[in-house]
Amino acid sequence: MKGALFHTLTGRLVLAIIVLTALFYNLSRIPLFDEDEGAYAQVTLEMLKSGDLMVPRLGGEPFFHKPPLIYWTQALSVAFIGPTEFAFRLPSVLASMIWALLLFTFVRRRMDSETAGFTVFFLVSAMQINLVTRGALADAWLNLFITVTLFAIYAYFEKPDKRYILIAFAGAALGFMTKGPIAVLIPLAASLIFFVIQGRFFTWLKAVGHPLGWLVFLVIALPWYLILIHRFGWHFVEEIFMVHNLGRFRNAMEGHSGPLTYYIPVILLGLMPFTSVLIRTLGNLPKHLQSPWTRFLWIWFGFVFVFFSVADTKLQHYIIYGYVPLLILMALSLPQLKRPWLLALPPVLFLLPLLFLQAIARRAAPRIDDEFARIVLQSAMDSLGTPHQMVLGVILAGTLLIALIPRWTMQIRTLVLGCLFIFLTSGHLIPLAADIMQAPVRQAAIMAREKNYDVIMWQMNYPSFHVYYGKAARRKKVLTPGDIIITKADKIENPNEFETIFSQHGIILARYTPSMK
Repeated sequence: MKGALFHTLTGRLVLAIIVLTALFYNLSRIPLFDEDEGAYAQVTLEMLKSGDLMVPRLGGEPFFHKPPLIYWTQALSVAFIGPTEFAFRLPSVLASMIWALLLFTFVRRRMDSETAGFTVFFLVSAMQINLVTRGALADAWLNLFITVTLFAIYAYFEKPDKRYILIAFAGAALGFMTKGPIAVLIPLAASLIFFVIQGRFFTWLKAVGHPLGWLVFLVIALPWYLILIHRFGWHFVEEIFMVHNLGRFRNAMEGHSGPLTYYIPVILLGLMPFTSVLIRTLGNLPKHLQSPWTRFLWIWFGFVFVFFSVADTKLQHYIIYGYVPLLILMALSLPQLKRPWLLALPPVLFLLPLLFLQAIARRAAPRIDDEFARIVLQSAMDSLGTPHQMVLGVILAGTLLIALIPRWTMQIRTLVLGCLFIFLTSGHLIPLAADIMQAPVRQAAIMAREKNYDVIMWQMNYPSFHVYYGKAARRKKVLTPGDIIITKADKIENPNEFETIFSQHGIILARYTPSMK
């Protein structure tokens, strides 16, 4: 391919360096985010402390939100490295590295090195996916196993070989051990639709009912579930399946709801800075439906999009389960994008409000109903000043230059633009958000640990505090004089009853002293 970047060894080495930089950049500097990263990390620590690797616990209580594979990988990492942010996040980074290698290998064999290379590049540089590939979460592993399963299914479509069936069942089983039934539902439903459209329903049915495949699945996935059922009975089944799987589809849990169109802006922003490539790809839909391979990719993405759009619980990261096929289609469509200004326009429109975020925040703060959000925004105003504006100004200038520099190919422009946004996301925006939202929690926990305070977590849920505190903070319904609490500023109704020990960005460590005031 003329002007191809990734068909040579040098190009692939450059891609490998970009991937490693995107995954490891600032990995240790950023505090754990609540609630998810904090919860996963604390469950891992409680598993290690108790010696019971079968039962996830948070605050000493069984925590049946997710199966244990992510906790086991984090426990292994922590056992070798220690309880650091790097150790908690390393398993996700390793999963993402395998995910990227699998994508490059599978796509190159069916298309070409250039499409494969840009698929991987989009994976590590698109803003929303960048968060998942580096977080102390289960989602990198789940996406890896969904990808393994669906790639094996398509390989079986091309060549009905028992090995592909076994790989698909193994991938689904590992996904089932990562996040439950969704790892089975997505491949099962997407492949059924595809095989029916291709007129090969009975081929699909034969593969799905393969006895050896089911044996592989059950050997991998069944033992842990049987152990937990034996120990906790129907309560475990109800909690993990009815509440945290079926319940999320039928009811909006924890206020995470939204309209049917919820994921449209999520995708447009989540795939930034490549929104123009996405729009070009959507225009290719009729043509792509004529080929089995691209038809398979659209069905995969389409099922994920529709399923989570109609589900009552809506979380931004759910749509990432359908991003792999979309990234492949985007890489395939990239050469059709001819006008550099079109590539740069969405990123510029995204960056301009961020450049003036301090002024926007100053005007918006008095109108925010959520008292804690208003306190955080007002206290963090200095963080949005000159240094922030300088970083955004440099990124914005670089984005504009990409559109103006003559004789660059669209591939080179895309590569430079993605690298700029890797720096923006991992080098500035995520650390900025962490410094405002999470650094105070870490600082308060470390102070409490060093001074040996007996801390009560009061009317808040920040699991990362437990991680940095070194143990699970207690909870109480009624405070008694002398109690030391960690809480949010809006939860203290009468400040005169508290002696403030630490206060930053709305996070307060205080001693309850009503009789002394």
